[in-house]
Amino acid sequence: MLKRKVILGDLEGIHARNSAKIVMICRDTEAFVRLEYMGEAADGGNILEIMSLKARYGDEILVTTDGLQEQKAMEEIEKVLGDSMI
Repeated sequence: MLKRKVILGDLEGIHARNSAKIVMICRDTEAFVRLEYMGEAADGGNILEIMSLKARYGDEILVTTDGLQEQKAMEEIEKVLGDSMI
């Protein structure tokens, strides 16, 4: 199990496009993903839960990955959340 804090680098915050990319990462890797922000948690495989976090640019999100490809999933999610242009 990996846990990392990621600073949201997208100027638009959490939105449909980056949420969908996280869902796709979950489907393409053998890892469970969980995102936490301000006491709320979201299953990385559920786009509505991710978007409901309502995180904004510069906010810190705790990402947890667990499974056979947890490292790969973590790296890809860090890229999605940390990039300013997706």
